[in-house]
Amino acid sequence: MRRDPGLVKKSPAPAGKHALGRGFRRHLQGYELGLLTVGMVLTFSLLALPRASRPATLPLPRIDRAQALRSNERERELSSQAETTGLPYELRAVGEAVRHYGHSLNQGLDTGHDIDDLRERMKAVTAKGQASLLLSLRAVQTQYFLRALAQFEREGKPNSELEELGGDFLRHARDNGWFAKDGRFSADEATRRVLFQLHWADLIDKRSSFPFAPTLNDWRLYYRFLLLHPELSHTSLSEPESGADVARVRVISALSRKDPDYPAFFARGYLFDRLGDPGAAAAAYRAHLGQHESGPYALLARNYLIDTLQRAGSE
Repeated sequence: MRRDPGLVKKSPAPAGKHALGRGFRRHLQGYELGLLTVGMVLTFSLLALPRASRPATLPLPRIDRAQALRSNERERELSSQAETTGLPYELRAVGEAVRHYGHSLNQGLDTGHDIDDLRERMKAVTAKGQASLLLSLRAVQTQYFLRALAQFEREGKPNSELEELGGDFLRHARDNGWFAKDGRFSADEATRRVLFQLHWADLIDKRSSFPFAPTLNDWRLYYRFLLLHPELSHTSLSEPESGADVARVRVISALSRKDPDYPAFFARGYLFDRLGDPGAAAAAYRAHLGQHESGPYALLARNYLIDTLQRAGSE
């Protein structure tokens, strides 16, 4: 008989280098993803560590844009309704008094008599029980002011409506650089409304009285505008950059009284640094961290604090 070589079992070959290599690599499968995860953790850990950086952030008030749009729409509806149904004589007399005051102010005339006349006409409105209709009058005159301002932007020359309703608004806006090179006023519709309605509330002596007092969102719109486009006093016109920052410090003080959520100390730190006082900036950043150990500006405040302390110590 011949032996069938296929029936004879052969001993298994010893595991070679390739087999061992395959077994070892099996334990490393997916290592790329693991390294990526570790790298990301290390990166974020490093980013979370405070490190000196020059202050470069001025926070702006948070605006509820949806609320501002709703307010714009309500004002337009109120104005349209008032123009359709008409307003009583006493309300129209107040509107005329507002215009007389604006004309006198624009012309540089004494406005004492106009203010007295306006106050007397306001008393007549109150005596007739028509105070609630003042909001309708304000809405109408706000719309007229907005149209007059838009006309000025198109034509580049003043019109009587803008002068009567705005008073010295145009001169004030030009002095403070509130118009862009293309003639556009540097504010959206919601901010334009707030600017005019604050002026209007002052005229009737109702800035602090409901429902004429601005809402928190109105105040935020107003002060946001003044942080972006500060009012320059005559003494600061010779140094507009530092004068603008001094004006911003005043704005922040006023804003913080209306909006306790605004990071006033953080903002002061930025402005003090720009004004050349890193010591005061460091104190402001410390004060911010004393109130807000965490939050959106905490890490930035630590970074800015290190930088300002280093520079204050070297002086």
